[in-house]
Amino acid sequence: MKEEKVIKGIGISWKQIGYMTVANVAYALSLNLFLVGNNIAAGGLAGIATVTNYYFGLPVGLMVFIMNTPIGLWAIKVKGWKYVALSVANMACFSLLVDALAFLPCITDDKLVAVVCGGMLYGLASSLAVRAQMSSGGTDLLAKLILTKKKSLTLGKLFMMIDGTVVVMATIAYGNIEYGIYAVLTIGVCSVVTDKLNNGFNKASMFYVFINQNLEAIKNAILYEMHRGGTILKGQGLYTGEDKNILFIVISPAEVPKLEYIVRQYDPEAFMVLCSVSEIIGQGFRRLDLTSSIEEDVKRGSSLEK
Repeated sequence: MKEEKVIKGIGISWKQIGYMTVANVAYALSLNLFLVGNNIAAGGLAGIATVTNYYFGLPVGLMVFIMNTPIGLWAIKVKGWKYVALSVANMACFSLLVDALAFLPCITDDKLVAVVCGGMLYGLASSLAVRAQMSSGGTDLLAKLILTKKKSLTLGKLFMMIDGTVVVMATIAYGNIEYGIYAVLTIGVCSVVTDKLNNGFNKASMFYVFINQNLEAIKNAILYEMHRGGTILKGQGLYTGEDKNILFIVISPAEVPKLEYIVRQYDPEAFMVLCSVSEIIGQGFRRLDLTSSIEEDVKRGSSLEK
């Protein structure tokens, strides 16, 4: 059964809304409890807003939303309002939550504690935003829009350039290189946490099973007991020259013992190779693509129709 969509024209589900809401709460808590009060401008528009808050006392959320406005207008021109509507909603939600929770006190004066705790909480928020498969706006959206013009660049390089520029500007503004170091450390903690959580969400196990006998029995058990699909490959033994049936299948880590039991039950001499998979891309995994322009989307749609 297909997941119910809240807005069919855009294709957003309740689960996505839930992920994004929790992500924005985590973003707001990270900023208010750890980063803003310690003047740690860890990249992005929130980093710039942290500096303006230090000098002028301007609300962080409001400043982020104002700076997001021209980015959103550019995105509408490049990708159309359907894609940008989600980003604008996220921008507004982020800004409102950050300012609504601004009454919370900064709970530590220890910069290293703020780096670790703030970075971990920010990384958790980033991971949830990825799970929501929606752009969170800000430098994330800006980098993807730049890619529509500069195809030779990568998201990683663009994030490094944009966040690096923000950190350098913040260091100059504060007049203290230690603030820049703390910001870089926070970005590092955030990146590690985000990667670890995302790899955990998408983690899978890939099997190559070299079957000698009872192929049909193994195949039926996988199809009807595990309710999994796979691919039968044909190979040849390097030494014996005999034809081999090789089963290729990707399953969750929890299903590994079940598959091993099935194979051993019907073919005790089978040779199995297990690999860890950190990401799965394909049918059933939809991603919001903001790196192509409207014209490219139209061309892609036309080619699919043909």
